[in-house]
Amino acid sequence: MAAVRAVETVTRAMWALARAQQPQVEAAAGQASAYLDVAESIVTRLAGAPRTDTDDAHTLWVLLGPERPFCGPLSRMLLDQLPDRGQVGLVGHRLADVARHIPELSSRVRFRVAGASTPDELGARADRVASEILATGAPTVMLLYPTDGTPTLRRTALLSDAREPESDPPESFLPVGEVLEAAVVEAVGGRLAVALAEALRAEVVARLVATEAARRACERQLETLRHAWRVLRQDTITQELLELSASLSARRSRSRRPNSGAPDAYAPDAYAPDAYAPNTNTETGRPQAPRARLAQKNGLKVDGLGQPREV
Repeated sequence: MAAVRAVETVTRAMWALARAQQPQVEAAAGQASAYLDVAESIVTRLAGAPRTDTDDAHTLWVLLGPERPFCGPLSRMLLDQLPDRGQVGLVGHRLADVARHIPELSSRVRFRVAGASTPDELGARADRVASEILATGAPTVMLLYPTDGTPTLRRTALLSDAREPESDPPESFLPVGEVLEAAVVEAVGGRLAVALAEALRAEVVARLVATEAARRACERQLETLRHAWRVLRQDTITQELLELSASLSARRSRSRRPNSGAPDAYAPDAYAPDAYAPNTNTETGRPQAPRARLAQKNGLKVDGLGQPREV
């Protein structure tokens, strides 16, 4: 029972930490998304909308998942949604650990990099992921990350040379190429930050669900153990009471039953003077000796002197 209580204490602590982190993660994801929408709208107006229907073998699929363990089946559910073709980049240590147990996926993995475990790490982790993506030299990079705290993946183009042509680009004071380059840098950085924030939010939500399930399982196990302890305790008390009752009954039986092997102190002795026999002769009224009392008790007649006589 002590071990179950210890596990319950740990799960409660993990649940409390995840619950405290959830508002911060959601706020970070919301702020990053608002900034990203502006940057991507500028890129789309200058260069056209990217094509997301690519399924080429040279496409790099960057999947973002949980960084820390104890988040249930989230990692496996995300990996099951990966396309069957193309190279793969994994972001998140827990996601990479689960992927190592899938043999057909190991040959496709190009890099494994850590994800964010707190909102303060989003910027630094985004730069690290961008460096790993550029090192692969892939012409097309697609991001896959969970949305709204659920395991459902969202697909978005991070780098793509295939875009819908823009027939009427907007006018700008600076050259279009310079504006587009700056917007692409901001959009890529923002998209990576949003993807990391969404992955962190899905991890926190999954941890809340997992710890809540573990806590309830501990409570059920504790209740089962308490019930078993009460039953065992009641059986022990009942057994002790039965043993005490049987011992007391045996003592009372021995004290009431005469012992046949030894003389009974309470049995009258035919040859001992009877203390309850009369001390006077019933015929003469004179005091009689113990011998006369014994003779009278045995049905013999006594004379006037108190001596037994023959009938």
